Amino acid sequence: MKVWINRDTCESNLSACTSCFGQFIRTGVPDRGCIMNTEDDGTEDYTVYMFSEGAEHGPYFIPKDQAELVAYEGWDKFVDFEPNFRRNEGADRLKK
Repeated sequence: MKVWINRDTCESNLSACTSCFGQFIRTGVPDRGCIMNTEDDGTEDYTVYMFSEGAEHGPYFIPKDQAELVAYEGWDKFVDFEPNFRRNEGADRLKK
């Protein structure tokens, strides 16, 4: 399955994001707001294309036998960039 994700559409922190993606991997249901598109490519592996913090990242390949590990450990441990933990969380409180 090919998956396109745009993290910039969500204000959740990284912990919530990894949990949310894990839920998608475990259920296979693309009901997350950041999942922009999915395409059945005839495999049980995942190819993830990610847009985060204004840049494109990936593609990241998750073999079927590693999907559960990524789902529970978090996708952030398997990418080649360091995502910000906090998005705009609380930014409105900092402005005066």
